[in-house]
Amino acid sequence: MAVPSAPPAPPGVPECPICFSAYDNAFRSPLQLPPCTHTFCLQCLAQMCLFLKPPQSFQCPLCRAHVPLPTGGAPCLPPNMEVVSQLPLGQRGGLQRVWLEGSQLCYWKTQSAYSPKRLIHDPGEDMVVRLQLTRVAPGTSNSGPLDLVTVWTPRWLRCREVWRSFWFLTTMVTLSFIILFCTIFFPIYILGRGP
Repeated sequence: MAVPSAPPAPPGVPECPICFSAYDNAFRSPLQLPPCTHTFCLQCLAQMCLFLKPPQSFQCPLCRAHVPLPTGGAPCLPPNMEVVSQLPLGQRGGLQRVWLEGSQLCYWKTQSAYSPKRLIHDPGEDMVVRLQLTRVAPGTSNSGPLDLVTVWTPRWLRCREVWRSFWFLTTMVTLSFIILFCTIFFPIYILGRGP
């Protein structure tokens, strides 16, 4: 599940202990695990919980405490407001509302109304920012179901499997003919030899 990582945090800036990236107010927002109060970024927790369903739990990467997964997935874990208060000034205003769509993290990004390029807020320029949590093969679209596990098989091994299935099929057909012969023709042979 290799996802492009953010650059490491500068000294003194709080960072995630898993990926060592600086926290922000979107995909790398600091989330606190309820039982043990350890804090990790949203992206790392979402990758850990990607294949879990809400009644299940996962283990804290540091202390192995069992953490119940909330109904909305990892984005619904509570933020660590102490770490949020240490974020750079532009990110302290509030955390983005991030949600999980399949294997993507998403948030709604609104353009600033006070941009130097324009004075009026244009809602048509707002957009949804998405982050893919799983690796997608080059040249494939993201719309359909993903092959999450790709297993490469050498060609000679695939030929051997086909050959095995051919012999299995041949054996089953031969066995079927023997059973058919014994159930139909053998009684006729015995009855035909009568006294």
